[in-house]
Amino acid sequence: MTNRRMNPRLYFDIPITWEVLPAQTINMPDELSRVFQRVHPAEEGAGKKIDGRLRDLSSTGAFITGTPPPLLARIGLVFGIPGYSKVEAIGWVLWRRTEDVVVEDKPLEAGFGILFEYLQPEARLHIDRLVRMQTSSQNLDNLWGILLD
Repeated sequence: MTNRRMNPRLYFDIPITWEVLPAQTINMPDELSRVFQRVHPAEEGAGKKIDGRLRDLSSTGAFITGTPPPLLARIGLVFGIPGYSKVEAIGWVLWRRTEDVVVEDKPLEAGFGILFEYLQPEARLHIDRLVRMQTSSQNLDNLWGILLD
């Protein structure tokens, strides 16, 4: 099984709290409301705070293990990462695993993947810095491996 993701990511096992957010009410002129369409988020379990584990993170999204919310739920997240104590984000659930499963002898936990709608700009920059540091470290490890062979 290979990782085909385009965005480099960080791998963690960090506690996270999240909750399903209710749909936002938008007031608009009648002529606009007649032609306006949008995706409505799933609201099952709205307002209930749930704990999970942040497993991977990029500046565009994350994977969280635990009981997954419905697809297309809009969720609010609060978590800490090294060097940044309180990250606040809003994301959309785009995929989920509804139960633990084993694929090619590798256990995969139940959880869900989100795409960030909002992530604090400072937190986004910090995540990008951590990713660059991790990538640089991996490149150095690879170089040392070549030199020592």
